[in-house]
Amino acid sequence: MLTAAPAIEMVPPERLRGLGAEWTALWEAASGASPFLHPAWLLAWEAVYAPGRTWAAALRIGGALAALLPVFAWRGALLLAGTGPSDHGGLLARGEAASLLGAVARCGAAGSKIDLQQLDPASPLADAAPPGWSAETLPGDCCPVLPLAGEDGMDAVPKRMRANWRYARRRFERAGGRMALAPAGEVATLERLHGARWADKGETGMFADDLLRRLIRTAAPALAEAGLLRLHRAVLGGETIAMLLALHGHGRTCFYLSGFDPKHARLSPGALLIGAAIATAAREGARTFDFLRGREAYKYAWGARDTPRVRRVLRRGG
Repeated sequence: MLTAAPAIEMVPPERLRGLGAEWTALWEAASGASPFLHPAWLLAWEAVYAPGRTWAAALRIGGALAALLPVFAWRGALLLAGTGPSDHGGLLARGEAASLLGAVARCGAAGSKIDLQQLDPASPLADAAPPGWSAETLPGDCCPVLPLAGEDGMDAVPKRMRANWRYARRRFERAGGRMALAPAGEVATLERLHGARWADKGETGMFADDLLRRLIRTAAPALAEAGLLRLHRAVLGGETIAMLLALHGHGRTCFYLSGFDPKHARLSPGALLIGAAIATAAREGARTFDFLRGREAYKYAWGARDTPRVRRVLRRGG
């Protein structure tokens, strides 16, 4: 029985969006793929951060898309599409699909350096080195992750934090508050609340970055349509006083950013949101709640454990 030979094609910027349906099907078939590899996220990233400069190496077997590696050139190096605001990087592949790194390295756009950031240590990219390239593996930014267990996902949360969250929830409900999911169009409210929270600390927050603000506004509708967006909100007296944005898919929920009105800080809005997001993730079958980059103390108070990421830097002829 003949088996179709794998074929690699280079997908130029003007054809990248045409892969949308196949790309989505590939992500859905790739068990464990991060939401940051979904086209709803990466095509929004491309439109904001690298329009006309993002392309991909695609592996086809029997005409079907079997692997995809979107990349872009920046300051003389080739990087994974999504680098910067994406907390996870990697190769999107189905089954036994081979790495496309060698094909990327042979392309003239690769220059003299390939910088692969925020890789899972188990990624095929994490130990790859095409012929003629030297390789160095460096630590990436750690992502604290909470394993979810129990009906509300809280079994691995330390007893004191679990009690604090349940107390805060009861107090909020007695005050007439409620937790709910908001539609993608409410990201403007998230921007306002995030800014208010950081302004209260004398800082600007993430939405002060115009590119990130545009990314979230662009990605939110597509993420919602793909079923990946979770925009949690706390409502009191008909007013949204706090919001949390998370991405959900393939057994994990990723907490990206949040914000709240400082005048309601006594109600512990941060704990209310995180607890609600964890409980929702558990009900939806998630096995982990990923707090993403950063070693802030509150993440460990919830019981998160460090999960390493790595950075693979390749240099031509090094």
